[in-house]
Amino acid sequence: MVIIDQLVESVLRQYKISNPQVTFIRHNENMTYKVIDGSTSKEFVLRIHIPKEGFSLSTVQHSYDNLCSEIEFISAIDENTDILVQRPVKNIKGDYVSKILVKDRTIYATILNWIKGKTLSKEDADFSKQAYLTGVLTAKLHNFSSSWSEGKELKRHRYDKEKMISVIKQIKKGINLNLIKDEEYELIKKGGEKIISFMEELGKVYDSFGVIHADLHKSNLIIQNEIISPIDFCLSGHGYFYMDLGGIIADFSPLSIRKEVLKGYRCIRDIPENDMKYIEGFFIMSILLFMATQLYNPDTKEWYLRRTKEICRDYILPLLNNERFYENI
Repeated sequence: MVIIDQLVESVLRQYKISNPQVTFIRHNENMTYKVIDGSTSKEFVLRIHIPKEGFSLSTVQHSYDNLCSEIEFISAIDENTDILVQRPVKNIKGDYVSKILVKDRTIYATILNWIKGKTLSKEDADFSKQAYLTGVLTAKLHNFSSSWSEGKELKRHRYDKEKMISVIKQIKKGINLNLIKDEEYELIKKGGEKIISFMEELGKVYDSFGVIHADLHKSNLIIQNEIISPIDFCLSGHGYFYMDLGGIIADFSPLSIRKEVLKGYRCIRDIPENDMKYIEGFFIMSILLFMATQLYNPDTKEWYLRRTKEICRDYILPLLNNERFYENI
């Protein structure tokens, strides 16, 4: 803890923040803190880009170039849309990404402005309306991305065929870890191949691919005064727009709520009814991404043993049989 405290202090010395009050928030892909300026009461988010132990996702997003591109994406959204995002904050050198040298290892950190509000919760009385607004927000984000030519050059994750292949290879390791069975892996592999075929189909469709958030679950959506704000863009990258919707329906329930999300989205962008198969495919992809990144996390072992069979039965088998399962999620 002493070492961590010193690390936080080293970062904050690079910013014009007086008498900082620091509160730990969480540690997943990053170590995240809330920081309050003791003199101005301004609030910030501090992210130290060190993944939690056992989080097996490649740390590409923690490279300097990738952090700069994440900041560029957030800044472009802020400058060109009415979407409320956490604005990046420059350090005293005028840089958005700060560097700290620890035992010959360079660690990066970034600070963003804090957005007041609360994360979405299905317990809220207005959750149905919030779901609709989430759909509107997602469509606006995709509209911007599809018109943002600079985004094509961003050095970010790519959620494409190669990504799907690497995810399936990673999940295979779960057999030797006694997390999944051989027959479950075979179904997962076939499901991944089906998703790749969807990607190939969408690749022939105009306006289906761009820079996406890739992690739009409830805890990354803040609401204040009926305004939904997306946060935590660290997994953002190049992907199919339907992937964002697949991830959302994986986290939003019941069916009436998912329909509100799609209703809100459709008021901005069209979703042909037949395209629901793609959203279902990316719903499964969001689960497979989670499985691939959490193999070595001891806290998820019980989840694998409990959920893998159900995932294969309820989602992957219907996908392979060309049966719609959206209404049964």
